[in-house]
Amino acid sequence: MAMAMLLMAHAAGAQPLVRMFELQVDPARIQAFDAAGRHNMQTSNREEPGVLAMHAVVSRETPGLTYVFEVYADDAAYRHHVETAHYKHFIDASGPLVSRKQLVEIDPVYLAEKPTPLSIMQRGKMPEVRIVEVTVKPGDLAEFRRIVTAEMRESMKIEPGVLAMYAVTRKDRASEWIFLEVYVDAAAYASHRETPHFKEYLRLTDDMLIGKGHIDVENIALQSRGGLLFDVPP
Repeated sequence: MAMAMLLMAHAAGAQPLVRMFELQVDPARIQAFDAAGRHNMQTSNREEPGVLAMHAVVSRETPGLTYVFEVYADDAAYRHHVETAHYKHFIDASGPLVSRKQLVEIDPVYLAEKPTPLSIMQRGKMPEVRIVEVTVKPGDLAEFRRIVTAEMRESMKIEPGVLAMYAVTRKDRASEWIFLEVYVDAAAYASHRETPHFKEYLRLTDDMLIGKGHIDVENIALQSRGGLLFDVPP
């Protein structure tokens, strides 16, 4: 259903809306935050077909630093979501637990998931979630986009251990990319790094990057309908 909805939205000139938040949660009250977030995610998945994915992970280096990544079929789906009772309950329940909330303004470039829905409702390192940020030289943006999206297409096509790949850029800063990727486990990620297409991506883009960083995270909860595909070749 998710893929059908997204393809219809794209045909109508719409594109999925992707939201990303950085939250600083009180580490001493993290269990209450986890419970509120999972309730919101599960209810959204059950009752809102326009909510395509919601992923929440937490930094392993900074206690309580939480990243929330959400995909909606379009802006209308997001506007509907924020008016639901379960979302308002989440805001009321989590508000006292969060000392800082920052919206990361982003634009989607490539969003893809395997067909099988994903539902992980406990903390841990499986599936393996990777968040990578890179800054590309302005003159290399078009070629970088061509190379990296081709690599992600190949990964999704031939690697059973790659469950999802999302690539976005910061709004009004197209040179700053954020990748969120989901692998079956750490071994699947290690295998991915040894593939010819990934090694070729590294070789071709090495001189294009100004900076590159990785955020080490573990899961709070991961929820997606599966089958998501947003891909506009450059």
